[in-house]
Amino acid sequence: KPLNTKITRKELSVKERVAKIRDILKVKKRVNFIELFEDFSKPYVVVTFLSILEMTKSREITIKQENNFADIYLERVD
Repeated sequence: KPLNTKITRKELSVKERVAKIRDILKVKKRVNFIELFEDFSKPYVVVTFLSILEMTKSREITIKQENNFADIYLERVD
């Protein structure tokens, strides 16, 4: 008889993602926006984007882009 099981995804919080982005920025002062994505699933992209907005709001990072359609970089504020 088959077992009734349910597969659940691990939810990633904004707080956890902010901590991971901080860790990345401790190693590198400047990081390309695309490098922050290990996964391109919708929930992961949304949580990452919200985390970046939160960090910008608290003035932990700055976001820079030289020209239209150029790469976007995040820089740690010291």
